[in-house]
Amino acid sequence: MKKISEIFYSVQGEGFYTGTPAVFVRFSGCNLKCSFCDTEHQEGAWMSNEEIVEAVKAFPARHIVITGGEPGLFLDDKLIKLLKDEGCFIQIETNGARKLPEGIDWITCSPKEGGGSAGAYR
Repeated sequence: MKKISEIFYSVQGEGFYTGTPAVFVRFSGCNLKCSFCDTEHQEGAWMSNEEIVEAVKAFPARHIVITGGEPGLFLDDKLIKLLKDEGCFIQIETNGARKLPEGIDWITCSPKEGGGSAGAYR
């Protein structure tokens, strides 16, 4: 089970994929405590990988932005495979402090002070 802050449909507003319709999966929980964080880590629902995929499928986009908190703490090979089986392109926004599973199509790394690693790695 994974604690999910929210899953919603929007348009990517930053980076290389700006303007791309996407489903955002925001994990709750992080290894850092940044003062500017926009995730309410006390909030959220516990969801299985299958429940997350079903929620994603309710939206028309297959560009998925995995964000948080720090999704690298929770993302696993099984969820990546289930999303890929649905034809999803997987983008992650990470602080780069945790090893990420294989199969992610686009990594946006935003290192934070005290985050350990200088970048995402596999």
